Amino acid sequence: MELGTFSITARCPRTGALGVAVTTKRPAVGLLCPYAQAQVGAISSQGRANLGFGPYGLRLLATGYNAEQTLGILLDTDPGRAKRQVAVVDAKGRAAAHTGSETMEWHGHHIGDGFVAAGNILAGPAVVEDMVKAFEASAKEPLPERLAQALEAGQAAGGDKRGKQSAALVVAGFHPLTPLSLRVDDHPDPVAELRRLWDLARAELIPFLDSLPGLHNPEDHWDPKPLIELLERKGERRP
Repeated sequence: MELGTFSITARCPRTGALGVAVTTKRPAVGLLCPYAQAQVGAISSQGRANLGFGPYGLRLLATGYNAEQTLGILLDTDPGRAKRQVAVVDAKGRAAAHTGSETMEWHGHHIGDGFVAAGNILAGPAVVEDMVKAFEASAKEPLPERLAQALEAGQAAGGDKRGKQSAALVVAGFHPLTPLSLRVDDHPDPVAELRRLWDLARAELIPFLDSLPGLHNPEDHWDPKPLIELLERKGERRP
C-alpha cells in the first residue's frame, strides 16, 4: 500500500519528549507509520512503508545508534529503499531522513533542529515548507501542540493531493504515566478531528492523569481531592 503521507517527527528540547504527527488519504495511518519511545527516539515510516522500520529502528536507537546510523542500517537492509520515505529523530534531537527516488511526486523532506518534516504524493513543496514554518514558530508550545500546528499548516497548504482520510498524533515522554496516542482512523477531515481530540485531551485527559497517583505523584503524598473533583463534574465530557 502506497502511503501518500505527510508527517512531522520531532523532539522537544525542553522536556525531551519525542513524537510524530502524520496524516494520509488511507485509513488508520496511526497503525502503520508513527513510532515513538521515551528517551529513545521517534520514527515515521511512509511511502510504500516498510512496517519493520519502526520497531527495528527503535531497537537500534535504544542500543546506542544515533539517528543517522539507524537510518543507514534500516536502508542497507532493505532492497526496496527507493520506495521508502523515513524520518528518524533520536533522544538527543539528532535527525535524519530519506526520501526514495521512487516515492510518488511531489515528495521531499526537510531536516531541521531536532525535527524532520516529510511527505510524498503531496500537492507541492509548500506542504513541507509550511509545516517547517509552523513548527519553528511554535517553539514555546508543548510538543503535541507544535506537532498539531505543523500538521494543520501542511493540510492548509494542500496536503495529500488525493484527499484526506486518517491522522495520528503520538508523543512519548510527554506525561510520566503514559505515552500520548491519538488516532483518527477514518474521517472526512482527519486533521481537524485530530485537533479536536488533542484539545479535549489537553483540557480533560491530561488533568485527569495529573490527578492520579504515580511516580510523579507518590501514593503516600497523593491527595485524591483533584481526582474526585474531576469525576464529579456535571455537564462536561471527561475521561
